[in-house]
Amino acid sequence: MIAPSVHGGKGKRMTHIVGASVWEQELYDHVCGHVVEEGAILDEYQSLAEDDSCSPAFRYIARLILEDERRHHAMFNDLAEAIKQMGELRDEDTPIPSLQGLRGDRDRIIETTAKLLKVERDDAKKLKTLAKELKDVRETTLWGLLIELIQHDTDKHIKILRFIRERAEDSG
Repeated sequence: MIAPSVHGGKGKRMTHIVGASVWEQELYDHVCGHVVEEGAILDEYQSLAEDDSCSPAFRYIARLILEDERRHHAMFNDLAEAIKQMGELRDEDTPIPSLQGLRGDRDRIIETTAKLLKVERDDAKKLKTLAKELKDVRETTLWGLLIELIQHDTDKHIKILRFIRERAEDSG
């Protein structure tokens, strides 16, 4: 987790990274600033998710968003640590691994992503059909919204799989 200095907010130095380039320091400061600002948002969603005076539907939505925001927060913390390690030229595993070494796993990545992409694309078609079936309850339930969110996640999975597959293909 990022431990910012007494400075905070956009454009302010969070922690000086010894040996970092100007770009690395500015990038680190930007990412850390985002983490600090996002902390307040996490608190707000947590409060809403636990507030019994809110409607159950609103609390449910707040919990969904809170889960995403927590994951984003963790990803930004990992990114900040990876930037810091790069700037300090520390030779250790970073929380976000580099793409080096894909060549050794190239065939497996290509084979596995082909299978997974097929599953995700098939799932996308099924979700599209399901979304149409839920049209009549769109205004009275959260079901349609949930299917739409799952569709977005499926699209995200496809993007991730394509990304790693393309990098693996380029490594050969």
